[in-house]
Amino acid sequence: MERLRLIAACALVAVIPPGGMPISEEIPKIPPLTAESWVLYDADAGVVLASQNADLERPMASVTKIMTALVVRDHTELDETLRITESAAATGEAEIGVAPGELWSVEDLLVAVMVRSGNDAAVALAEYVGGSVEGFAEMMNAKAAALGLEHSHFVNPHGLDAKGHYTSANDLVKLAGALLEDPVLAQMARTRFARFWPDPAGVERKARSTNKLLGVFPGVIGLKTGFTNKAGKVLVSAFEHGDRTLIGVVMKSEDHFADSRELLDWGAHTITLEDVLLAPLLEDQGGGGRPGSVRLTALQRARLRGVTDLADGSFAVTDPTASGLADRIETWLRGQLPVTLGGR
Repeated sequence: MERLRLIAACALVAVIPPGGMPISEEIPKIPPLTAESWVLYDADAGVVLASQNADLERPMASVTKIMTALVVRDHTELDETLRITESAAATGEAEIGVAPGELWSVEDLLVAVMVRSGNDAAVALAEYVGGSVEGFAEMMNAKAAALGLEHSHFVNPHGLDAKGHYTSANDLVKLAGALLEDPVLAQMARTRFARFWPDPAGVERKARSTNKLLGVFPGVIGLKTGFTNKAGKVLVSAFEHGDRTLIGVVMKSEDHFADSRELLDWGAHTITLEDVLLAPLLEDQGGGGRPGSVRLTALQRARLRGVTDLADGSFAVTDPTASGLADRIETWLRGQLPVTLGGR
């Protein structure tokens, strides 16, 4: 409601003399990124702020585990226990160090998956839920279809490079949004450190988050890192700034943490959906009002002029008229404004 009031206030302010205020500040430009595919999404407004190659199908590495966690949550309770198999314990690369024959709870294995990115924990859960890695992959693809993922296919629960295992930056945004709706998984995704009981040899098992932005870049609340030779460095980030939640995805990056910091910082200081909806009010944006009909600060004018800079062929921006929030704003404004200004 506060957002709607802000837009109404901007629409009803007093007239200022023609010519308005001089532009003294400029909206930040999208920073150069090393990632080959990326997207920045405003989760509250349902708007893509900017993207590049966001539908390109690529290996996804360990961000696969977002889907793994979602499928496990759909089919288990956290307090269920399972016995670790030889095949799960033998899974290489990143691991928490499960041992054959051990009993683990679903909750602890999910923590190992989300915090440590444990491949062994992911396989243990997949075998328990799906009967086998192959059976679990079928469940992952069914979940992908249910979520409307159009450029994804899964063949394993951990994300190690495999033929036919891929996703896109836009699909990862949808996965991230689904995970954030689950408070249990959302909390795991923002956990920086976890401790488990010692292994059979008495060695303490600890998990430290692979996401180096947690606790370092204010506002970051997750979500998942990934790296393989084919996928490069991948990071799915969730970022809270004021009353906004942004989701950033970078794929095939040379430095996924640096790229994500740049992208999230740009998003925090650049356009919002209000900016997109107000842009037509500017005379030089083709609005129908007379010159100087809206009182805007220099920075606001610079921000609104920045809206059109996104649609230059390199970036994709959501049509604001397709947003549910835009519909609600229009309905509310028509109920509040006088008939002479386009209300009821």
